[in-house]
Amino acid sequence: MRNTKRNNDKKKNQFVTSIFLAIATMIISDARSQIAISTVDISTPIMTNAPLLLGISFDARTSLTATSGAGQVGYYNTDGTIIPEVDLVFNNFPMTTLRYPANGIMQGFEWKKSIGIPASGRPTQILFGGTPTPQVVEFGFDEFMAMTASKGVDPKDVQIMVPIYDTANVTLTATQMKGAIPYPANSNADWVEYANSPNDGTNPGDGTDWALVRANNGHAAPYGIELWNMGNEPYTPGEFTVSGVNSYISTILPIIDSMLAIDPTIKITVTVQSNVSSMWTTTILNSPLLQGKIYGINTHFFLSEEVVGGIIPSGVDVAHIRLINLASAAQTQGYKLIVGDNAHEITAVGSSPTQAEQDIAMQWQGANLNADFLLAMSQVNNIERSNFWVYGYTAAQWHPIRDNNDGTYTSMPSAELYKILNPVFLDNSVSVVTTSPIASDGNIYTVRSSAFLKNDLSQLNFVAVNRDKLNSIPIQINGISGYDILNARLLYSTALNSDSIYETNPTIDLAGNYILPPMSILIVEYGVQTTVTIDNLIKESPTTVYPNPANNTIYFTNPLTNFYILNSLGEIISPQIESANSLSVENFANGIYFIKTENELLKFIINK
Repeated sequence: MRNTKRNNDKKKNQFVTSIFLAIATMIISDARSQIAISTVDISTPIMTNAPLLLGISFDARTSLTATSGAGQVGYYNTDGTIIPEVDLVFNNFPMTTLRYPANGIMQGFEWKKSIGIPASGRPTQILFGGTPTPQVVEFGFDEFMAMTASKGVDPKDVQIMVPIYDTANVTLTATQMKGAIPYPANSNADWVEYANSPNDGTNPGDGTDWALVRANNGHAAPYGIELWNMGNEPYTPGEFTVSGVNSYISTILPIIDSMLAIDPTIKITVTVQSNVSSMWTTTILNSPLLQGKIYGINTHFFLSEEVVGGIIPSGVDVAHIRLINLASAAQTQGYKLIVGDNAHEITAVGSSPTQAEQDIAMQWQGANLNADFLLAMSQVNNIERSNFWVYGYTAAQWHPIRDNNDGTYTSMPSAELYKILNPVFLDNSVSVVTTSPIASDGNIYTVRSSAFLKNDLSQLNFVAVNRDKLNSIPIQINGISGYDILNARLLYSTALNSDSIYETNPTIDLAGNYILPPMSILIVEYGVQTTVTIDNLIKESPTTVYPNPANNTIYFTNPLTNFYILNSLGEIISPQIESANSLSVENFANGIYFIKTENELLKFIINK
């Protein structure tokens, strides 16, 4: 639908486009002295699976309208088919990694009541979740896993959030009791067994053979889910509060132990606050009780664009600094950082936005903010993945699909942007250093950029966003050599509250700089000049390098003779090595390298 609309709008809006770009050109005359400079370093990888930044949180309550006791919950029918009206705008929404059941676990979601198809054969499970009327869970865990499979999502990229509160605990707060279930340690261990155990009679948890139950529900093979997170936001005032972090650790330890006893290969994550210096976060990171039991930490970012006292207290620049500090602290402890939820609103966080403000959070202004944050995350080492909220509110805030209340739905620009960026975010993000003028609203930058590289180096994509609402900014792109420009396009809209994204060819000034009009996004796609040679050498190679990425030593499946080490630019950086089965790379800087023999070209990545 987006592509058809975009093509039609190109014809229908030529006049609007010309006026928009003419105004932008006039503004350039005042801002030409202010230029953004982006320097790309393709030899320095940041993320090794950049598409995982485009994940979503899929809430167990996700619905497009409030229901009254027995209505549909979810985008999909109970037979796994998508609701036809929603299908028109959601069927091609990209999914790379998903978080489930999101805030549903704080409304009493019980996975055992959600399994088995069809829903009519299951116990009724009603979640209230802040909606005006109850919602019945009809799109449960098995339907969710079927949906992810239909979208091509690897179960290893599903992150399950588990409930942590026990209904038998009489000291729970009202908020905790809302999300409590009976015997959470046993229940979550059973969930791991249902998801991951083979149906071979081993029954690792004793009691009910949950693998057999899964097979009887139509899925004989294990799902193979690796990531499991302890709770949602346990540091909030309604739960443990920040000072109760040790109580949180004591609560989750038996749950973690029971889950690992079923499947010791799963990866446990715990939620921390985004501020690395908070007592909650430092206690989690330094807890000896969690060392060796958890894989990573999970944090949430809720952004705003409201200026307060000349600053944006929850802007992307603030989040970026916090991400860098938190990712670094996690890496020191051997943990990965996952941005479990990221979302935004245009007014200050915690306020009560009007309907128009809720809408604009998902319209063009919100899409521009989302692009800014995605590019920021792509430049932070040790972030593994992130998930954007996909919630079930009729209003657009926190929800990229709007119910028009006439039987039709609108896919908001924040969702459409994900569709555009999905093929642009290639295998790896690489280092980009950007300098730019101060924005007209006082923000410390106008332009942010990033670059994405295919594993075989055949393609490089550069993306830049201008967040300034008034000024056009020329951008100079440095550091890219050995590549030809294949395509360049500019994403823009005619108003901050527009429901549409338009594309046009970018303007280039006399100095060769691309011009970024206010609130625009630039995408430049490059192809390597020696793509055929590199591809053929890699595909024909009988030798494999492992581990890859590596940090200390690489090994070869076949002995190599008379070879050189090349950097990412194809420059020889070592003397000829006569023969070896392995190679020490301990002193190599992070980056992409090649081993060149007479007949082979082998790529390896250093990521310490």
